[in-house]
Amino acid sequence: MYRISVCDDNSGELEKICSIINDYTEANNINAEVKTFSSSRELLEYEDGGRYSDIYILDIIMPDMNGIQLGKAIRQKNADAFIIFLTSSKDYALESYSVKAFSYLIKPAVKENVTAELADCFSRIGKPSERFVLKCSTGTVSVSAEDIVYIEYYNHRMIYRIAGGKTVESTYFRGTFDSVITDYIKNGSFIKSSASYLVNMKHIKTVNAVGFIMSDGTVLTVTRKYAEARKKYIDYELNGGEMHDDI
Repeated sequence: MYRISVCDDNSGELEKICSIINDYTEANNINAEVKTFSSSRELLEYEDGGRYSDIYILDIIMPDMNGIQLGKAIRQKNADAFIIFLTSSKDYALESYSVKAFSYLIKPAVKENVTAELADCFSRIGKPSERFVLKCSTGTVSVSAEDIVYIEYYNHRMIYRIAGGKTVESTYFRGTFDSVITDYIKNGSFIKSSASYLVNMKHIKTVNAVGFIMSDGTVLTVTRKYAEARKKYIDYELNGGEMHDDI
């Protein structure tokens, strides 16, 4: 299911935009959940629980925190989202690029314009990628499964190596490594290469005698206990990037 968040302090505009979105998704058999917010703070408070969206349609001129500021806050935790600004002023068009806005529409909302942008967004999103919410010292961060290169377990913390060179460290937890990676294993793209490493097979470039060479150049050893990981990866590749239950 796709998620769409709409934020506008004008209730009339909020209702109109949601009506346009619902008509479009129903007409195109798109399974989407639409959430509405009357203020930037309300949207951010909702997302504190890790409930991030694929598409955001944001008014810019709002009290307390404007749409540009809201977009920057969204970008800190949701780098892959599509942000569409919808506003009565052209003054913020240049500034909207600072948050990598997908588009900038002028109010009042025109059905043809909004649906055209939605169609473009959905064509680029494709199949929704599973996302994982990472709990770290600065709060929660939503990361696409495809962007995780590998995860290292060290001293009751998860150290996530993200594509592009970013590293995110989880907060301390009491459980075992295996107890917290269940959802990653179910995803079908992750395998353990050793007792302390979980590898995303989408980011394996080469298999050698030592282990896996990852997309970021890191060499991860495949230990004797997890020697089967090599075969699992080869089978994964042969099956077109899918993990089968019998593997």
